[in-house]
Amino acid sequence: MLVGQFSPGPDFLLVLKNALNHGRRTALLSVAGITVGLTVHTSLALAGLAFLFAAESATGAILRYAGAAYLVYVAITLWRTLSGAGDGRGGKSPRLGDRAAFTQGLLTNLLNPKVVIFLSAMLAQFLAPDSPPADRWIYGAIIVGQGAAFWALFAHILQIPPVRRSFLRYQRPANMVFAGLLVIVAIRTCIA
Repeated sequence: MLVGQFSPGPDFLLVLKNALNHGRRTALLSVAGITVGLTVHTSLALAGLAFLFAAESATGAILRYAGAAYLVYVAITLWRTLSGAGDGRGGKSPRLGDRAAFTQGLLTNLLNPKVVIFLSAMLAQFLAPDSPPADRWIYGAIIVGQGAAFWALFAHILQIPPVRRSFLRYQRPANMVFAGLLVIVAIRTCIA
């Protein structure tokens, strides 16, 4: 699960971007949004509804394109802030509001249909179609709890002073890379 979650994808890039640009609180609010999205995806996977989001289904295609569009939107928003980076404001990007940080995390996770498909494949290794509901609840709680704990840990690690100082020293080029990676992930999402 950790390898799947921490492979460079939309959630990873969002937590990285928000932790380094906006600090711990904003990153943790993004993690809270990701966790709510993960809860929805886990519930769908446990209910056996992942087939609705398969790449070849209409719902999957709509979600895939909506997710790609959202990632491009986040990248454009980041590019817009680049003109202000390093302009005497202490290297800080404009503040991202609490609601916006949570919403970014939620939408980034919800609009990624690969999450529910990945979860379904993982759960199929441990749960049979006739598994008791208690087993399903336990696995669901493990997935969501593990995701929340490790995303939060990742956000905290990014606040370690040497890591943060290094980022702030190279904030402008790093943000250009983050924005570019978001666009690349969006393109890969459309053609996958």
